Amino acid sequence: MKKNILVTGCAGFIGSAISKKLIDNKYNVFGIDNLSTGKKKNIPKNLKFVIGSCNDQKALNKFRNINFFSIIHLAGKVGSEISSYNPLMDCENNILATLKLLEFAKKTKCSHFIYASSMSVYGDLAAKPVSENHNCNPKSYYGISKLASENYIKISQNKKLKSTILRLFTVYGPGQNLDNPMQGMISIYLHQIMKKKKLIIKGSDKRVRDFIYIDDLTNFFMTIIGNKRFFNQTLNVGTGKKHTIKEVIKKLKIITKINFPVIFKKSTPLDQFYIFPNIKKLKKFTNIKSFKSLDEGLNRLVFYLKKIYG
Repeated sequence: MKKNILVTGCAGFIGSAISKKLIDNKYNVFGIDNLSTGKKKNIPKNLKFVIGSCNDQKALNKFRNINFFSIIHLAGKVGSEISSYNPLMDCENNILATLKLLEFAKKTKCSHFIYASSMSVYGDLAAKPVSENHNCNPKSYYGISKLASENYIKISQNKKLKSTILRLFTVYGPGQNLDNPMQGMISIYLHQIMKKKKLIIKGSDKRVRDFIYIDDLTNFFMTIIGNKRFFNQTLNVGTGKKHTIKEVIKKLKIITKINFPVIFKKSTPLDQFYIFPNIKKLKKFTNIKSFKSLDEGLNRLVFYLKKIYG
């Protein structure tokens, strides 16, 4: 018998990719998305879809007679810049939505709640990789809402409901929304380069990030669902490789073969400067040797985008 999985944010970049992977792996997949940033065309055909927010009890009630083996919570307003303009909306869409979904999980006898948190919970750090037990000091409303959601999830754990919290670092790859100028660093850069033949950078090119390719993330999710090793665990999810924005720009010039000008502007509000993960814990759970290097991932993404931009 197929196991039922609910994916929130199923029309978004990560949510749609995970939903497709779940269907390929013979799960019975249900999804909810309010389509505020996600696109309906992203939703796989075999997914049972309900339009709405996780704050919308009427939308959630459409699933009330289904017992979910797992809920994968990806929905919410994404990014420090977006949250800085409307903190109240950030609270409603991230914290309150998570609380409602936790109550829903208990009602539908869900056994495993998987939450996509963020590197934003850490804030800015010194020049060293951050481990999961590091003190969290978020500097953005988005980071605060993610950390608050993590804490609500932890105190909701019990014998029947287990959880896994994944602190995602910078995810990139085919399928990211190219029309959103505030979400997805790599997609923002490549959209400008391939369409406008120039690149506007907000902030310093000395900023540090860890980039993980979307296929590696979706494959990792498949190892988590219902796996007791991941129950009540918090994990950094990245490659463990740090890259400056200056390095990224250099790689993009080589891979795209476009000698684009770079224009620097004022930093994004509440942006993190230096952040990359210690992934020792992740290595205990999965084979990260299979994760793509940034060069390989960028080459794949540029090849994909050339079909769109010509």
